[in-house]
Amino acid sequence: MIGTNIYIAQETQASLIKAAALKKMSVEELASAILKESIQEKFGEISYPAQSQSKFAVNPLREMQPYAYLADPNEPAISPDDWEMNQDIEVNDL
Repeated sequence: MIGTNIYIAQETQASLIKAAALKKMSVEELASAILKESIQEKFGEISYPAQSQSKFAVNPLREMQPYAYLADPNEPAISPDDWEMNQDIEVNDL
């Protein structure tokens, strides 16, 4: 709950006090209820993008199809010559 000071004209204060007395509730409770209703009426029509979306950002790749891997899974991805060359470099660097 947020506590705040707001300016209310003298006429409005008198009306609020009378209305609270008629409803047999405190002025603060009545003012809070009126503010809550007014804020919902005034700002309820505004749609906030954060509320309509999920917690996470939209994935730009969502509509795309997955990449098809066309290579034979039984064949090595790196040719044996390249593999041996990389192995020789690593051994020589040590």
